[in-house]
Amino acid sequence: MAEREPGLDAAGDVSPPARGGHDARVDNVDGIVWEADPSLHFTFVSKQAERLLGYPVERWLTEPDFWVEHLHPDDRDWASASCRSAVEQRLPHEFEYRMLAADGSVVWLRDLVTVLCRDGRAYRLHGLMVDVTEQRQAKERLEQTVSLLEATLDSTADGLLVVDQDGHITARNRQFEQLWGLTGLTACAQDTALLAAVRAKLKDPDAFFSRVQALYEQPSQESFDIVELRDGRVLERYSLPQRRRGLITGRVWSFRDVTERVHAQRMQERLLDEAHEAIRVRDDFLSIAAHELKTPLTPLRLHLQLLKRTMDAKEPIAPERVDKAMAQVHRLSALVNDLVDATSVEAGRLKLQREPVSLLELAREVCSEFRALSAAHACSCELPQEDLVVMGDRGRLSQVLANLLENAVKYSPLGGTVRISLSRADGDAVLSVADGGIGISREDQAHLFGRFFRASNAPVSGFGGLGLGLYICRDIIERHGGHIWVDSELGRGSTFHVSLPVLNATAHREARP
Repeated sequence: MAEREPGLDAAGDVSPPARGGHDARVDNVDGIVWEADPSLHFTFVSKQAERLLGYPVERWLTEPDFWVEHLHPDDRDWASASCRSAVEQRLPHEFEYRMLAADGSVVWLRDLVTVLCRDGRAYRLHGLMVDVTEQRQAKERLEQTVSLLEATLDSTADGLLVVDQDGHITARNRQFEQLWGLTGLTACAQDTALLAAVRAKLKDPDAFFSRVQALYEQPSQESFDIVELRDGRVLERYSLPQRRRGLITGRVWSFRDVTERVHAQRMQERLLDEAHEAIRVRDDFLSIAAHELKTPLTPLRLHLQLLKRTMDAKEPIAPERVDKAMAQVHRLSALVNDLVDATSVEAGRLKLQREPVSLLELAREVCSEFRALSAAHACSCELPQEDLVVMGDRGRLSQVLANLLENAVKYSPLGGTVRISLSRADGDAVLSVADGGIGISREDQAHLFGRFFRASNAPVSGFGGLGLGLYICRDIIERHGGHIWVDSELGRGSTFHVSLPVLNATAHREARP
């Protein structure tokens, strides 16, 4: 190595060791003071280098690639390239990188570099390497903590929002954005824009904003309430003040989607109400059924007692007494048959014996038998010339028509005319039974064909029955592929309609035995 004049470095400038009393000051700087030529060969390194990294100063000065070779492998390429690029552009620069210490540890350094130029070319580098290992480790720990908090916030099922006292959004999690269908929220955004964005989603926005305003006016208050959205979802909203060292600095809002739980609770309450209603209907039915079954039994017992006395006295028995007893037997049989049919309908076991049935003949038979049903009512029949044939169970269809006629008589206690009509409409045969009786309210019409409707809605006295007739009629007609409905006004009578698909001529011929 060529000898140099004392106090001069390789470039002919005054070297740091020859700068008088500055050596002690340089060595006491809390960092590595260094100089190097543009090729990154070090010409001076302060003694802090040995204290920080453990390598003798001589190695920095004698090994041309010492700095590059002792950079951390992950930083070696980019750090050296960044420094060389800045030197070429004659720019001062600052960057952080890692070096491997003599004991194998990793030391983070912040390097502040000044490029000295002469005649438009860089000829010397001055720098200061500061140990920032603790700062970097603290930063990494902070970043790890923040990352953990963010992961914790994003993994919770609740949507969280934090605002400061000025209404700036300071934090929120992904679940909050998903719950409210919001994207692009930024820190420090005003909550007024957020409130405007959610307004259209709220079922009752006025109540929602009123509660928000009340809590902003009373920062120390906590709150819990339920928020319903227009799309049917239900959220629990919980809010409490955010405190730092005992002082209120903002407010935390928590939102939890409880839609399934609330709907399940409402369903449970509805089912419970329905169960209570079913129990009430059952109890009412049992009461009415007991009354209805007892009603024919009492006169039947009296008629039988009279017959027995007559027989014991060996007196002739009047035929009308037997007829009266048989009428009560028929009435009792009808009630029992209704119960049996209702059970079969409920179980889906009501059987039909299908065959071609002439509705014209069926209507004529019913009209002729009607006079025996009530002497206080007249019968008017409006029947077409053409025959209307359906595929069905004649006995069950006769049962439906008889039930409608009995109801017409029962619910027009002041007498009047009962009209029976048969017509054709859009390929269906329509049987109608009309009366001028007490009529049915619009509210009751929705339940008219339900089981036990009469038992739960009509008084027993005057209008007897188990409330099963129309329930059975509806099932019979629907099993025939038809429909039954009513037109009625309270106090203006009722008209019941039954529509059944007409059997065309070809199908009629094929259905004949």
